[in-house]
Amino acid sequence: MLRPSIFSMPYALYYATSPAPKELSKDVLQRLIAVHFSTEQDAYHAAALVLRGGQYVWLIEGPDRRVSAAEVEEKCRPILQMFKKR
Repeated sequence: MLRPSIFSMPYALYYATSPAPKELSKDVLQRLIAVHFSTEQDAYHAAALVLRGGQYVWLIEGPDRRVSAAEVEEKCRPILQMFKKR
């Protein structure tokens, strides 16, 4: 059985139990474990679940994309609103 490689899953979601620092250096990100996804949409859905669970999204990175915590939260707002309606 072939496992997907990191190259076939180009979108990385970084999150933690504490808010992202103002400066996200390469050194800071290397201390976290990135969760990889094949599509940007999958990364956003996972980010919404992270936020719903009370943790903090730090960053989504992908091909020619770097989405900050504030941008991810804004993009996830409609998904989170659907959860609140239930």
